[in-house]
Amino acid sequence: MEEEGQQSLECIQANQIFPKKSPVLEEENMQVPFPELHGEFTEYVGRAEDAIIAISNYRLHIKFKESIVNSCCCEVSVPLQLIECVEVRDMFQLHVTCKDCKVVRCQFSTFEQCQEWLKRLNAVVRPPSRLEDLFSFAFHAWCMEVYAGEKEQHGELCRPGEHVTSWFKNEVERMGFDTQNAWRISDINSKFRLCPSYPQQLLVPAWITDKELENVAAFRSWKRFPAVVYRHQSTGAVIARCGQPEVSWWGWRNADDEHLVQSIAKACAVDGSSRKHLPNGSYTNGSDPPDTDFESSMTNSSEVETLAIQPSKLLILDARSYAAAVANRAKGGGCECPEYYPNCEVVFMGMANIHSIRKSFQSLRFLCTQMPDPAKYVYSFSSSSTASSRALDSSREKGMSLQIEVTTKAMPCLLEAPGDHCCYGLAQTSVPDLELGPGPARGSLSIGSL
Repeated sequence: MEEEGQQSLECIQANQIFPKKSPVLEEENMQVPFPELHGEFTEYVGRAEDAIIAISNYRLHIKFKESIVNSCCCEVSVPLQLIECVEVRDMFQLHVTCKDCKVVRCQFSTFEQCQEWLKRLNAVVRPPSRLEDLFSFAFHAWCMEVYAGEKEQHGELCRPGEHVTSWFKNEVERMGFDTQNAWRISDINSKFRLCPSYPQQLLVPAWITDKELENVAAFRSWKRFPAVVYRHQSTGAVIARCGQPEVSWWGWRNADDEHLVQSIAKACAVDGSSRKHLPNGSYTNGSDPPDTDFESSMTNSSEVETLAIQPSKLLILDARSYAAAVANRAKGGGCECPEYYPNCEVVFMGMANIHSIRKSFQSLRFLCTQMPDPAKYVYSFSSSSTASSRALDSSREKGMSLQIEVTTKAMPCLLEAPGDHCCYGLAQTSVPDLELGPGPARGSLSIGSL
């Protein structure tokens, strides 16, 4: 029985797990108005007043007819999970509001038809009750089956190979990290056992042990201990990211955390010093240094740490205001105390949290959908965009400061946010990516939750 059960599991195919269904056509001569993706199946196809409308398990698609307004045939595809709300206006118009501020309108000939499509859309835009109902799982399963014997792009994306598993090491090598003396790649988060929102490989100073990392993770919010994500190839300065320390009202300390933060600055100094010891600066990361005497003195990571190298001051950029950081101590969080972190400078960015930005965005979107009132428009626009403008100005100002410290002063930086999803993603992506380049293409080792 056990052998038969195993064989039966091996025989399950994508079309059995995610079977395709025949679309419900309002007219027999209708066809699906778009090419379907793998794992996508169209549920309904109907005719509006001036368009063909269709719903699949992935998208809402409307193909408008050519008219005086539309000089050519216009098509709109909106992923279902991008739709925020659907409502009927003026009895015959379907009004679709998207999360990215896009608005799609579709006019129907009868009230009953408009109501029917409203019910269909409201049924599919709800969050799925099961994780497996997300379209990505059906897409993956069908790609695995279609490209089972081929090495095309979809198949490579669905089956992580060497190009995926070695990506982290390639990025470390490209940015010129000295993994012989100053840095090391840790596998402590293998299978995401330590921090679910961090990658499986992390870059830390060479003399920091995995046991110390575990202790630091227990002291940091959401177990986001300081990990290096960027290195400036000219100055050697790095950017690290982390969650807030769990200081609380009691003023807790963690010796391993203090050691790790100071070691980041120390590793930068060792990284730069190791290159200065090489003749003509000919050292290339990934190759063996030609200076054998210097190499032998750096074989032990503990010996490297004890070298008389004066590190640069480490800049700790906290995404919150000082008041918010102090208030977080009541919830078990807090910020670094300068007395416990020597050779470090703490700067508070004062960025608004994501709730303020969302409220400002909703006010601005509401303003754009109303009839303009010349007497109140400027005031309404100014008040609705104040929070987002302040956040952008703060992000831009601190981003420029971060860029100057890293590129000009060669000062390593630790970018910190509370980790409660209020301003974490906004701070961690906007500041370094806008000023130093977007994503890994320009030198960012993504560590998740961006």
